Amino acid sequence: MLYPYIKGLLQDDGMYYLLLNEVQFLDEFESVLNGFMRIKNVDVYVTGSNAKFLSKDIITEFRGRGDELHIGPLSFAEFMAAYDGNKYDGWNE
Repeated sequence: MLYPYIKGLLQDDGMYYLLLNEVQFLDEFESVLNGFMRIKNVDVYVTGSNAKFLSKDIITEFRGRGDELHIGPLSFAEFMAAYDGNKYDGWNE
């Protein structure tokens, strides 16, 4: 269902950036990602909280066709740089 829906949203030859979160919940996610990777004007980004599952399956399936980035949580200083409030409210947040 996801693939035809997103494919229908591609209106022109402009560049599209597809951000897929928790892709491991898709049935046959490998086929879905392969389909999007074949479209020249679509750049696919995959994220998920189940890093062990994602890194094992996606890196194996898509070896040589992507990059893996490990991103940690923000430090308190990084959070406060974007938070509109004082440090006490930021800590509570």
